[in-house]
Amino acid sequence: MIYISLIKKNIYIFFLYFFLIFLLIIDLIFTKYQYTHTFLIKRNETLNNITTNLYKEKIIDNKLFFKFMARLTLSEKILKAGEYKFYNNNIFQIIKKIRTGDIYLRKITIPEGLTSKDIIDILKQTEGIVMDDKISEELIQEGTLFPNTYFYAYGTNFNIIIDTMKKRMNLALINAWKNRDKDLDLNNYNDVLILASLVEKETSLSYEKPIVAQVFLNRLRLNMKLQSDPTVIYGIEKELGEEKKELKKKDLNYKSDYNTYLNKGLPKGPICNPGTESIIAVTNPTKGDLLYFVANGEGGHNFSSNYKTHLKNIEKLKRINNEKYEN
Repeated sequence: MIYISLIKKNIYIFFLYFFLIFLLIIDLIFTKYQYTHTFLIKRNETLNNITTNLYKEKIIDNKLFFKFMARLTLSEKILKAGEYKFYNNNIFQIIKKIRTGDIYLRKITIPEGLTSKDIIDILKQTEGIVMDDKISEELIQEGTLFPNTYFYAYGTNFNIIIDTMKKRMNLALINAWKNRDKDLDLNNYNDVLILASLVEKETSLSYEKPIVAQVFLNRLRLNMKLQSDPTVIYGIEKELGEEKKELKKKDLNYKSDYNTYLNKGLPKGPICNPGTESIIAVTNPTKGDLLYFVANGEGGHNFSSNYKTHLKNIEKLKRINNEKYEN
């Protein structure tokens, strides 16, 4: 009887292993479809919960086999929490990702020219970023957040992203200052940052930025007012909390430390978060005697070195606008 019992037990073990090997071969041979969603493992989730959720999401086809392989590879106690994404993976690859913490990194792109408030609003609305209840004014200081694409794990605190943005901005300013034009008439990084923010708001065209920078720097040397519309808009929006979609003539008289129509020199501080191109444009502007620019009606600007030509360019713009209105 003992021998019969042992034979039955061995047969059972044989068929069990045969079945598991069969499942393994099936899993290795047949390619999974590509998953278009991510999978989140919460902290302290058990193997049973993870397995059930993977099965519900159709990431695995066999719960028994998954749990067996997780235990066989001694992974049960070390499966790491996080967000994962699987691309045509078999069970071995899935287990390896989870046990090594090969988490999926989301990305967020911050465009150039946004205010710090705008950037914070974007972070608030971005899934997977954990926000603090209170945000200090110092944290969202204007001009300190570098526009770029950032990668983050699900559940990342926004302070980590903000800190990375600040470090990137400091590095961009340091590198630009180190390689600045030897004749640059600016005192420090902060001057560069302020002027770069004006350039960023004045034009989105890469080739125009060093030219706009030339105009502003020439005006500063001659003690002329910069007369930059975006500085007026920023002062009104910041101090009155009003959104200005269109600047009116009366707005130019609004008293503000940012209004470069009323005040000479640079405004009180930056008016947005500029990108690399605008920062480099300020530290390495084009050479020339340009003092004026006005929109050309086609997305760019007409530049001039004297007021008479500038008035002609303004008239050109008026004609273009009238023709558009009539059509």
